[in-house]
Amino acid sequence: MSQSAVPEGPVVVTGGTGFLGGVVIEQLLALGVKDIRSVDLAKPASSDFANDPRGQVRYFTRDLRSGALDDAFAGARTVLHLAACQYHTPVAPSTYELPFFEINVDGTRRVLEAAKKGGAAHLVFVSTNMVYGLPKALPLTEKHPRDPFGPYGQSKLEAETLVEAAQSDTFDCAVVRPGLIVGPGRTGVVEKVFGWIKRGRPITMIGNANNRYEVMHVSDVASLVIAAASHRGYAAYNCASVSVPTMREWIEAVKKVADSRAPIIGVPGFAVKPVLALLERVRLAPLRKDQFLIADIDYYMDASLAQKDLGWTPKFTGLEAVLDTYRWYTERRAP
Repeated sequence: MSQSAVPEGPVVVTGGTGFLGGVVIEQLLALGVKDIRSVDLAKPASSDFANDPRGQVRYFTRDLRSGALDDAFAGARTVLHLAACQYHTPVAPSTYELPFFEINVDGTRRVLEAAKKGGAAHLVFVSTNMVYGLPKALPLTEKHPRDPFGPYGQSKLEAETLVEAAQSDTFDCAVVRPGLIVGPGRTGVVEKVFGWIKRGRPITMIGNANNRYEVMHVSDVASLVIAAASHRGYAAYNCASVSVPTMREWIEAVKKVADSRAPIIGVPGFAVKPVLALLERVRLAPLRKDQFLIADIDYYMDASLAQKDLGWTPKFTGLEAVLDTYRWYTERRAP
């Protein structure tokens, strides 16, 4: 199978008006899929209609926790389940009140039910590398134990279990586990670093910034999601880039583009992590456990299984993904 295989339509994309969902829909349109249904909390932006001049995408504004799903899923053959509650999801005043399990677990259960009821034959669920927890060996492979230690990763692991259990002779399921997703359209957690670089301010990091952390370009994640829809049976796939730069390497590369002299200030992990752990107990930590515990360690994956099974290979290195995101940041988002 190749990564250009066309999913069987009609295709439902949950989270279709989000960052990843928008790119997935663009790629589906480019592949010639003519019946695409987007299911999301948000209403589509005007640009979504401009990118679909033939009206091949139908938008359903639904809450996966409680909204009616039958009409969106009726007759669909492929479901790409991207919708999720993440740390940046704006549905609660703080990360301590985010409904991770309501959306990521209960929502996934309802998507699976609606998909089967509607007659779907294929489902791809987008999970996260955070299901692995602290790495026991690198690079992380799909055989690595799954032992997440924060609510986001834990909720995704529970959802993965539901997806695996739902697989049957007539219902193929696949899981995709990306790292940090960046690209034109969203800067995510790297935006603060971009701001420091642009303004020449000290870049404060946990650790010395010499650790490698998986950074994925959104277009590569989208192409693997689509490719995984062609898999038969059940499988889980890591979504990893060609090469993983150290944090310092990509920061220095962005500094060069920005002509910035912003210094990197490393705070030892052994000094700051206990403080953050104490603050988390009283719900005041700016970072959650599954964010700060891995902030200064190597955390990257092996994606050879996706290449072997699906013929998928990423087009961007981690460094290229960050630089492409910074270009968009300076052109479209920065003041």
